[in-house]
This record gives sequence, C-alpha cells and structure tokens, in this order.
Amino acid sequence: MKQWLVLLSLLVVSCVSDPMGLTVKQYHLREKMFDQNDDLMARGEVQRLLHGAVTIEERQQKVGQYYHAIWKQPTSKEQPIEIVFEYLQAGSGSKIKRLVKSGSATKRFDAYFTIAGHDYSKNGRVLAWRTTVRSGGTIVASKQSYMWR
Repeated sequence: MKQWLVLLSLLVVSCVSDPMGLTVKQYHLREKMFDQNDDLMARGEVQRLLHGAVTIEERQQKVGQYYHAIWKQPTSKEQPIEIVFEYLQAGSGSKIKRLVKSGSATKRFDAYFTIAGHDYSKNGRVLAWRTTVRSGGTIVASKQSYMWR
C-alpha cells in the first residue's frame, strides 16, 4: 500500500509544470502602508518599492500601482517580444493610456509597469487594464481586468 502511495505522489509531482503564457501581477502601494503594516510579506514588498526614497516627497512619488507582466514562451527560440499595457484611470475619463516594453526573449520575458508619482496623484487609480503580448506584429496572448471594455 505504501508503495502505491509513493508512486502516486511521484506521478502527481511530475505532472506539475511551469505554466506557459501570460501572467500579470499587480500591487497597489498606498500611503497608509508606510508605517502600519503587521504582515511581514506585505512590509517586505512595501520596503522593496520604497527603496531609495529618503525624503517625504520621494516616498510620495512612489505611491501608486505596480504591474508585473510575465510572458513564458512555449518555444525556446529567441523572438522579439513587445508587451503593451493599456489602462484607464479614474481622473482621465475614457482616455486609454499605453505603456510599451519590448525586447528579445528565449523562454521568459518580464515587463514592469508603474503608474505612480504625478500621473497617479493627478489622474487617480487605475480602473481597468489590458496587457497584450505581440511577437512579429501579431497578438500572441492577452489578459485584461474585469472592468476592461
């Protein structure tokens, strides 16, 4: 019986793989998070984002929303990749803003998008977003928030 359990557990572990495709992680850094934070993981993330900000003005410029797009390709061939991040903010009406990161990737490509500082304080938080991966001019993958139209 124990042999079957060991065999079954090895089979389950071997089926777990690194998922391919597009993943978008988001983090919203608020001013109230600077001091009162009991969660060690959240405090570590706040400290990482505030790294280098010494004065109060520098810390205020870091308040905003941070997005990390991860593209994992199914092939190991090096290809030019372009990740387009489109978003709508609360104070900008229906104007769609775009940020683009491009480069070359063999298996994984990371793109970081920041909406902070003057843009965040003037136009407010991000209400909806869409991330698109393009390779050779064609759309390969896309993810969007629930509120994206």
